[in-house]
Amino acid sequence: MGRIRLLSDEVASQVAAGEVVERPASVLKELVENSLDAGATRIDVEYHRGGDKFLAVTDDGRGMDREDALLCLERHATSKIRTGRDLATVGTFGFRGEAVPSIASVSRFRLVTREPGAAAGIEVLVNGGKIESVRESGEAQGTHIEVRSLFFNLPARRKFLRGERTEAAHIDHHFQVLALAHPALRFSLTRDSRQAFLLAAAPDLPARLRDLLGAEFASQLFPLDAFTHNGITLRGMLGRPGHCRSDRSGQYVFVNGRAIHSSAIWQPLREAYGTALPRGMHAPAVLFLDVDPEWVDCNVHPAKREVRFRDAIAIREAVRCAVESALARQRQASMAVTARVFAEPARPLPVALTSEPLPVESIVAHFQSLPVAAPAPELPIPEVHRPAPGRFRFIGALAARYALLEDDAGLVLLDHRAARERILFEQLLRRIERREAVSQRLLLPVIAEVAPRDLAWMREHARLLAGAGLLVEPFGAGTVKIDGVPPMLAHCDPREILLRVADDCRAGGARGGARAAEESIARSVCRSALTGPAPADAATARELLDELMACELPYACPNGHPTMIHFAHSELARKFGRQG
Repeated sequence: MGRIRLLSDEVASQVAAGEVVERPASVLKELVENSLDAGATRIDVEYHRGGDKFLAVTDDGRGMDREDALLCLERHATSKIRTGRDLATVGTFGFRGEAVPSIASVSRFRLVTREPGAAAGIEVLVNGGKIESVRESGEAQGTHIEVRSLFFNLPARRKFLRGERTEAAHIDHHFQVLALAHPALRFSLTRDSRQAFLLAAAPDLPARLRDLLGAEFASQLFPLDAFTHNGITLRGMLGRPGHCRSDRSGQYVFVNGRAIHSSAIWQPLREAYGTALPRGMHAPAVLFLDVDPEWVDCNVHPAKREVRFRDAIAIREAVRCAVESALARQRQASMAVTARVFAEPARPLPVALTSEPLPVESIVAHFQSLPVAAPAPELPIPEVHRPAPGRFRFIGALAARYALLEDDAGLVLLDHRAARERILFEQLLRRIERREAVSQRLLLPVIAEVAPRDLAWMREHARLLAGAGLLVEPFGAGTVKIDGVPPMLAHCDPREILLRVADDCRAGGARGGARAAEESIARSVCRSALTGPAPADAATARELLDELMACELPYACPNGHPTMIHFAHSELARKFGRQG
């Protein structure tokens, strides 16, 4: 007798459930996507105790009649596709016909649905995949699904669920992603009988962002207007330079409305920011890609989290071009509004900065005595990067690192060290690109021992190093000879400079080609260079800010940290408990 046997329907359903239903959040995702496919304009979610005890989704979509309500519980029963050709042009979120029967096979399941204009709806109760009852119901138009006791008949799966808080966090995250993808719809989420979210249909994406993720997160983003490249359209919101996270939790990517994970989008997004982001950090973003469905294969992952693009190179190029273009426009607009250069200096602080606290009366008297500047006129976007004179006023220096400035909108802290690194970086990068970098010859060459991988990298990039002012050549087995260094690094140990540059480039940018290697070399050199003291007077501060605002990315140092921080009058008022 053979050893191979067909699985029973019950076991086959449980296997399928293991692929589709990982945790309660998976149930939420599948059910809400079905509601979206049904044309719902209102979707309500409710759950208790992490979702495994009880989770329900209610919508006002098309609903189903008795026949369809029973068919949807059969595996591979779907209204979304008919032929194999349809798989190449999937325009819906669900299409396999696995989600509902898989969920029903591992839970106590209740389905109530009603079509528009129908005299009555239909209620179906399922227990572990077995239909227990079918009867008429008086529910409103749409569909209501309850899932109780998830994995009650699969204790081995149930024990792998995390604690209630963890599972609840996953549900909340999936709800937020789905609500973010569809700002024109009304969503609500009730957690343990308390309403957590009530999201009215939003007029646009920024409004939904504020309602869903908070005004602070929304303020870190600026709009990416619709951008079309090679038939691929991108839109959404991008993080402002200077705002970043150590992970991708602030990045939301949607392809034809479907939330996905894809390095084909993450990688060019990171590359487009370049030195505006520190290494290992990620810019927040909400990106929507609209492409021909034939370009996307969303049938490569059971939960449809990952997709495969027919032309991943075209996708990468479109993302990179769109983000770079948006960042350039944002930079020009910001310079026209906020990059201002001292119309008139204010009087310096009446007392020297010391470790002793200043009397409150002195601070109040000083700020009350400051002249009130006339409102700045509307400035056109400059044709060149260097801004026209404006209305920053110099107050003083703080902690030998920050320049204190003010404008009509509030207080500005300028980190002079970050500003000088940005200026030096862009100057050096231009020299490297033109092969015009200057090198200071050492009186005596320095012999340095290097690891084999460092030696291989230095040989490969000897011309780039020379372009940056680092004159290096092999000198025997496992050693190199250093003949020259950039003048601004004459105070540093040549060995340490070379090894740091090699480490930085090999770990970060050299994989991206010559341009990435050039940026890595320039960034590493700038980090080692000496910087002067903070500006002590208005003239020095004006000169520094002039040079900074002439840069292509003035608001972040080469490692992505902000060069200046603005505190609006309204923010300062809130700090002091005032309304305005």
